Formats: sequence, structure tokens, C-alpha cells
Amino acid sequence: MGVDIKEFINSKEFEKMPFSKRNEIVLDYLYKESKKTYDCVLHENNTRHCFSFKDDVIYAKKKYRDEDMAMKYPHQYNLVINNPHACDSNPQILIGSPVGPRQFLERMGTRHSWGSVRNVNGISVKHLFFVGQDENDPEGDKMLREESEYYHDIVQFDMKNHFMNLTLLAILTYNWTDYYCPNIKYYVRSDNDMWFNPYQMISNFLTKERTNALMGNKIVGGKPIRVSVSRYYLSKAVFPDEVFSPYMSGCFLAMSRDVLPIIVKRCVDIGPIIYFDDVFLGQIAKIANISLVSFPWNKVYYYPKAYGGKEYSKLWAIHRYTAVDNMALWQMANL
Repeated sequence: MGVDIKEFINSKEFEKMPFSKRNEIVLDYLYKESKKTYDCVLHENNTRHCFSFKDDVIYAKKKYRDEDMAMKYPHQYNLVINNPHACDSNPQILIGSPVGPRQFLERMGTRHSWGSVRNVNGISVKHLFFVGQDENDPEGDKMLREESEYYHDIVQFDMKNHFMNLTLLAILTYNWTDYYCPNIKYYVRSDNDMWFNPYQMISNFLTKERTNALMGNKIVGGKPIRVSVSRYYLSKAVFPDEVFSPYMSGCFLAMSRDVLPIIVKRCVDIGPIIYFDDVFLGQIAKIANISLVSFPWNKVYYYPKAYGGKEYSKLWAIHRYTAVDNMALWQMANL
């Protein structure tokens, strides 16, 4: 393909294609590119250049307003796309990934790697995507509906898709999961740029019965960034404290099922709800006395790691991989 794949996916030409053709094109691209990555890792001593790591964006596109950094809840939000029977099979573990409506490439990479896992040593598993809504994008809405009708793994709310609304998306996700998936034991949140190994993580950590538990990489002593050009800026007017309550890194965490309704119920008790969804969970954990349980230090990495072959089979998760990387790594870990 002569053009950038992400540009092509967002082009008018791509929009006009039937879903079956769009699906075929993206899958063909992912399989071809992931094979190149896979072959590179197998045959190179220095594997770092084999991957197309996803860099973090550290600067804000425009200055944040105080009113944008905090939100009020509860508020009535409706479902645009629902899959109410997603948990009819009574999965014991639900894995949820927050994504943007136009992130078709990323969703396909997840579906055809770790998102395809349905059973881990007799423990039933389900994966879903949770999505907001882009403004004035009827073609994007149409394509997302067609995708949902094919895969039945998307839940979309009528809230604005925006970085500042991540906490709102999280609350709506927990509320939906609490209602539609009453029999799960654990909810696992994994960003779509995580490489995740459900086989390792579930069999080594989520077989134990836990209640009132939030699990992840615990961050203690984290401080708000007061530099206004930062993407992670937080003003004193919105958050006057100089230190966050202990919290779990938000890109990859888990919680026992009983924590879901507590989050939804207690979110009105913490004052302004800030856009850091992981810090928000730490605030809830503090006032609701939810236990923070740390993952083993050497199983989850929050920056890319360049390993070879079988080393990936021992890890649980690594952050900032692309859809192509995810599919290549999935093949390596499951040889």
C-alpha cells in the first residue's frame, strides 16, 4: 500500500468501502507487517529497531481550562452502541479496553492477538472495547456500528471522545460492567497500546479469590504537574493538594468485581472529578478503604522492552506497542 495506513483508514475512499473490504484490507496489512517484525526479532541480536514503539505525547495541543480538567457526575449518558448479551456466557474475567471511535487498526490488532483469548486453564474470559463519540462524524459512527454488528465487542456511550473525558469513560464502563456482567470475578482494564499476556497474568494472579481489591503497579508520592504546557497539567484551582493519594497506574490494572459499584456510587463524594482516571481510582480507594494490591515488580513494564522470542512468554504486560507490534509479540509468546 503506497500511503500511510492510518491516513488511508481515515480517507473518504476507505469510508465508501463495504465493511468486509475494510476488514480484509486492515487484516492483510497487520498480518504482513507483523510477520516482518516477527522475523526481525527472530534473526536480529538487537531487536529494538524491529518495533515501532508508540511514543508518549507530553505536550498539550492547547492550554487547558480549569473547567475542562474536572467533571461532574452523575449525569445521564445514553448508550449509542450496546452489546447487552456480551456476558451471557458468564465469563469469570472481563477485559475492557478504552479506545477512540476511529481506532479501527488498534482494535483489529487487539482482536487478533491477546483480545482473542477466551479461556485460561478453565477460567472463561471475555474482551470488550469501550468507546466515546466523536463530534460531527456520521461516517465514523456508521463504520463503528458496522464493526460492532460484525464483532459484537463494542460498547459506545454518547459522551465526547476526548483525553479530558477518560475518567468519565471509566465510570460509565464500570457502571455498564456492573449491570451487564454480574457474574464476573474480576475486571481487567488494558489500554489498546498494551501488549498483554492473559495466560500468564490470569493463571498466576487472578486464580486467587479477592474482594475489595484494586490491583496494579502502585504509585506512592505521585505529584501533580503544574507546568501548563504539559499534556498532564493539573492546576491548583482544580486539585490543590501537592501529592496524590496512592493509586495504580491506569494503563493496566485489575479490580475485584465488588469494587465496580463502589466506584460508581462514591464518585460523587470526592469533589471535582479530575481527568486522570488512575488518580481518580486512588481517591476512591482512599475514601472507600479499598485495598491496593501490587503486581509483581518484574512482570509488568510501563515502557517498551526489546526482548527476543520466548522472553515475552514470561511477562504479563508491556506498554506502548502498536497494533503491528502486538500481533508479532503475541505470536512470539505463544510459539
